[in-house]
Amino acid sequence: MLENFYYVMDVVAFVCCLFTYKGLDKNFKRLLPLLSFLLVYDFVNIFGWLNIYHSNAWCNNIEDILLFAFFTWFIQGFDERIGRRKKVYIGAGVVILLSILDILFVQGGIWKRATAATLLQDLFLIWMICDYYYRLLNNDSDEYIELITHPPFLALTGVFFYYLSTTFFYSCFGYMVYRNNYHFYLIAATLLNLTTFALNFLFSIAFICSFRKNRLSSL
Repeated sequence: MLENFYYVMDVVAFVCCLFTYKGLDKNFKRLLPLLSFLLVYDFVNIFGWLNIYHSNAWCNNIEDILLFAFFTWFIQGFDERIGRRKKVYIGAGVVILLSILDILFVQGGIWKRATAATLLQDLFLIWMICDYYYRLLNNDSDEYIELITHPPFLALTGVFFYYLSTTFFYSCFGYMVYRNNYHFYLIAATLLNLTTFALNFLFSIAFICSFRKNRLSSL
Protein backbone atom coordinates (compact mmCIF):
# COMPACT_ATOMS: atom_id res chain seq x y z
CA MET A 1 0.00 0.00 0.00
CA LEU A 2 2.79 2.45 0.88
CA GLU A 3 4.44 1.83 -2.50
CA ASN A 4 1.21 2.89 -4.22
CA PHE A 5 1.09 5.98 -2.01
CA TYR A 6 4.57 7.20 -2.88
CA TYR A 7 3.95 6.40 -6.57
CA VAL A 8 1.33 9.18 -6.43
CA MET A 9 4.18 11.57 -5.61
CA ASP A 10 6.03 10.25 -8.68
CA VAL A 11 3.06 11.44 -10.70
CA VAL A 12 2.86 14.77 -8.85
CA ALA A 13 6.56 15.52 -9.41
CA PHE A 14 6.26 14.60 -13.10
CA VAL A 15 3.18 16.82 -13.57
CA CYS A 16 4.86 19.76 -11.76
CA CYS A 17 7.94 19.41 -13.95
CA LEU A 18 5.84 19.15 -17.11
CA PHE A 19 3.69 22.20 -16.42
CA THR A 20 6.58 24.41 -15.28
CA TYR A 21 9.06 23.11 -17.87
CA LYS A 22 9.26 26.24 -20.06
CA GLY A 23 10.02 28.42 -17.05
CA LEU A 24 12.64 26.15 -15.47
CA ASP A 25 16.40 26.61 -15.37
CA LYS A 26 18.40 24.42 -17.73
CA ASN A 27 19.49 22.11 -14.94
CA PHE A 28 15.93 21.43 -13.78
CA LYS A 29 14.75 20.72 -17.33
CA ARG A 30 17.09 17.71 -17.22
CA LEU A 31 14.83 16.13 -14.61
CA LEU A 32 11.88 15.65 -16.97
CA PRO A 33 13.32 12.59 -18.80
CA LEU A 34 14.42 11.14 -15.44
CA LEU A 35 10.95 11.51 -13.93
CA SER A 36 9.40 10.05 -17.09
CA PHE A 37 11.65 7.01 -16.78
CA LEU A 38 10.93 6.58 -13.05
CA LEU A 39 7.20 6.91 -13.64
CA VAL A 40 7.25 3.94 -16.03
CA TYR A 41 9.85 1.96 -14.07
CA ASP A 42 8.04 2.23 -10.73
CA PHE A 43 4.71 1.41 -12.36
CA VAL A 44 5.90 -1.87 -13.88
CA ASN A 45 7.68 -2.76 -10.64
CA ILE A 46 4.46 -2.38 -8.65
CA PHE A 47 3.05 -5.29 -10.65
CA GLY A 48 6.32 -7.26 -10.62
CA TRP A 49 6.58 -7.31 -14.41
CA LEU A 50 10.38 -7.09 -14.29
CA ASN A 51 10.82 -9.99 -11.86
CA ILE A 52 13.04 -12.79 -13.08
CA TYR A 53 13.69 -15.80 -10.84
CA HIS A 54 11.27 -14.16 -8.36
CA SER A 55 13.46 -11.07 -8.05
CA ASN A 56 13.92 -7.69 -9.71
CA ALA A 57 17.51 -7.38 -8.48
CA TRP A 58 18.88 -7.32 -12.03
CA CYS A 59 16.93 -4.21 -13.04
CA ASN A 60 17.63 -2.52 -9.70
CA ASN A 61 21.36 -2.94 -10.34
CA ILE A 62 21.00 -1.30 -13.74
CA GLU A 63 18.71 1.43 -12.40
CA ASP A 64 21.21 2.30 -9.66
CA ILE A 65 23.97 2.91 -12.21
CA LEU A 66 21.70 4.98 -14.45
CA LEU A 67 20.51 7.11 -11.52
CA PHE A 68 24.07 7.51 -10.27
CA ALA A 69 25.24 8.75 -13.68
CA PHE A 70 22.29 11.11 -13.99
CA PHE A 71 22.52 12.60 -10.50
CA THR A 72 26.27 13.08 -10.89
CA TRP A 73 25.53 15.10 -14.04
CA PHE A 74 22.68 16.95 -12.32
CA ILE A 75 24.64 17.85 -9.18
CA GLN A 76 27.68 18.99 -11.15
CA GLY A 77 25.42 21.30 -13.14
CA PHE A 78 25.44 23.53 -10.04
CA ASP A 79 29.25 23.63 -9.89
CA GLU A 80 30.85 26.31 -12.06
CA ARG A 81 34.40 25.00 -11.48
CA ILE A 82 35.04 23.30 -14.83
CA GLY A 83 38.34 21.75 -13.77
CA ARG A 84 36.80 20.31 -10.62
CA ARG A 85 33.82 19.05 -12.61
CA LYS A 86 36.08 17.05 -14.93
CA LYS A 87 37.79 15.39 -11.97
CA VAL A 88 34.41 14.47 -10.47
CA TYR A 89 33.30 12.92 -13.77
CA ILE A 90 36.50 10.85 -13.86
CA GLY A 91 35.83 9.71 -10.28
CA ALA A 92 32.24 8.84 -11.19
CA GLY A 93 33.50 6.82 -14.16
CA VAL A 94 35.72 4.82 -11.81
CA VAL A 95 32.75 4.23 -9.49
CA ILE A 96 30.64 2.96 -12.41
CA LEU A 97 33.45 0.64 -13.54
CA LEU A 98 33.87 -0.76 -10.01
CA SER A 99 30.09 -1.17 -9.76
CA ILE A 100 29.94 -3.21 -12.97
CA LEU A 101 32.78 -5.40 -11.76
CA ASP A 102 31.00 -5.91 -8.44
CA ILE A 103 27.74 -6.82 -10.18
CA LEU A 104 29.30 -9.27 -12.63
CA PHE A 105 32.10 -10.89 -10.66
CA VAL A 106 31.90 -10.19 -6.92
CA GLN A 107 28.35 -10.48 -5.64
CA GLY A 108 27.02 -13.38 -7.63
CA GLY A 109 26.19 -11.92 -11.03
CA ILE A 110 23.56 -9.55 -12.33
CA TRP A 111 20.66 -11.60 -10.89
CA LYS A 112 21.67 -10.78 -7.30
CA ARG A 113 21.58 -7.41 -5.55
CA ALA A 114 24.96 -5.71 -5.74
CA THR A 115 24.87 -3.95 -2.38
CA ALA A 116 28.57 -3.00 -2.36
CA ALA A 117 28.17 -1.22 -5.70
CA THR A 118 25.07 0.58 -4.46
CA LEU A 119 26.81 1.77 -1.28
CA LEU A 120 29.81 3.02 -3.27
CA GLN A 121 27.53 5.03 -5.57
CA ASP A 122 25.50 6.38 -2.64
CA LEU A 123 28.55 7.57 -0.71
CA PHE A 124 29.97 9.29 -3.79
CA LEU A 125 26.69 11.16 -4.36
CA ILE A 126 26.44 12.12 -0.68
CA TRP A 127 29.99 13.49 -0.84
CA MET A 128 29.09 15.61 -3.90
CA ILE A 129 26.03 17.06 -2.18
CA CYS A 130 28.01 17.82 0.99
CA ASP A 131 30.51 19.65 -1.22
CA TYR A 132 27.58 21.67 -2.65
CA TYR A 133 26.40 22.52 0.88
CA TYR A 134 29.91 23.64 1.81
CA ARG A 135 30.15 25.93 -1.23
CA LEU A 136 26.67 27.30 -0.58
CA LEU A 137 27.42 28.13 3.05
CA ASN A 138 30.76 29.72 2.15
CA ASN A 139 29.45 31.76 -0.76
CA ASP A 140 31.21 35.14 -0.78
CA SER A 141 28.70 36.87 -3.06
CA ASP A 142 26.41 39.57 -1.70
CA GLU A 143 23.31 37.81 -3.03
CA TYR A 144 20.90 36.81 -0.26
CA ILE A 145 19.72 33.22 -0.63
CA GLU A 146 16.60 32.07 1.16
CA LEU A 147 17.26 28.35 1.44
CA ILE A 148 13.64 27.33 1.97
CA THR A 149 12.77 28.60 -1.53
CA HIS A 150 16.15 28.07 -3.24
CA PRO A 151 15.45 25.45 -5.97
CA PRO A 152 18.91 23.79 -6.10
CA PHE A 153 19.00 23.48 -2.31
CA LEU A 154 15.52 21.93 -2.22
CA ALA A 155 16.23 19.44 -5.01
CA LEU A 156 19.65 18.37 -3.71
CA THR A 157 18.34 18.06 -0.15
CA GLY A 158 15.74 15.61 -1.46
CA VAL A 159 18.46 13.63 -3.22
CA PHE A 160 20.65 13.81 -0.09
CA PHE A 161 18.05 12.32 2.25
CA TYR A 162 17.06 9.69 -0.31
CA TYR A 163 20.62 8.43 -0.64
CA LEU A 164 21.18 8.58 3.11
CA SER A 165 18.24 6.21 3.52
CA THR A 166 19.44 3.85 0.77
CA THR A 167 22.89 3.83 2.38
CA PHE A 168 21.30 2.77 5.67
CA PHE A 169 19.07 0.24 3.91
CA TYR A 170 21.81 -1.52 1.95
CA SER A 171 24.30 -1.34 4.78
CA CYS A 172 21.87 -3.59 6.67
CA PHE A 173 20.71 -5.57 3.64
CA GLY A 174 22.83 -8.63 4.41
CA TYR A 175 21.58 -8.66 7.99
CA MET A 176 17.98 -8.46 6.84
CA VAL A 177 18.29 -11.21 4.26
CA TYR A 178 20.41 -13.74 6.13
CA ARG A 179 18.92 -13.19 9.59
CA ASN A 180 15.42 -13.00 8.12
CA ASN A 181 14.48 -10.20 10.51
CA TYR A 182 11.14 -9.13 9.08
CA HIS A 183 10.50 -6.28 11.53
CA PHE A 184 13.84 -4.64 10.83
CA TYR A 185 13.24 -5.01 7.10
CA LEU A 186 9.80 -3.41 7.47
CA ILE A 187 11.24 -0.39 9.29
CA ALA A 188 14.06 0.07 6.77
CA ALA A 189 11.75 -0.34 3.76
CA THR A 190 9.27 2.15 5.23
CA LEU A 191 12.07 4.66 5.76
CA LEU A 192 13.15 4.18 2.13
CA ASN A 193 9.60 4.72 0.88
CA LEU A 194 9.15 7.84 3.00
CA THR A 195 12.38 9.41 1.73
CA THR A 196 11.29 8.59 -1.84
CA PHE A 197 8.10 10.50 -1.07
CA ALA A 198 10.17 13.38 0.34
CA LEU A 199 12.42 13.37 -2.75
CA ASN A 200 9.48 13.78 -5.11
CA PHE A 201 7.85 16.35 -2.83
CA LEU A 202 10.99 18.50 -2.71
CA PHE A 203 11.42 18.14 -6.48
CA SER A 204 7.86 19.44 -6.91
CA ILE A 205 8.50 22.44 -4.64
CA ALA A 206 11.82 23.12 -6.43
CA PHE A 207 10.05 23.18 -9.82
CA ILE A 208 7.44 25.63 -8.54
CA CYS A 209 10.04 27.89 -6.91
CA SER A 210 12.28 27.84 -9.99
CA PHE A 211 9.34 28.65 -12.27
CA ARG A 212 8.15 31.45 -9.99
CA LYS A 213 11.64 32.94 -9.64
CA ASN A 214 12.26 32.98 -13.40
CA ARG A 215 8.82 34.40 -14.15
CA LEU A 216 9.30 37.24 -11.65
CA SER A 217 12.77 38.03 -13.01
CA SER A 218 11.37 38.31 -16.54
CA LEU A 219 8.74 40.92 -15.55
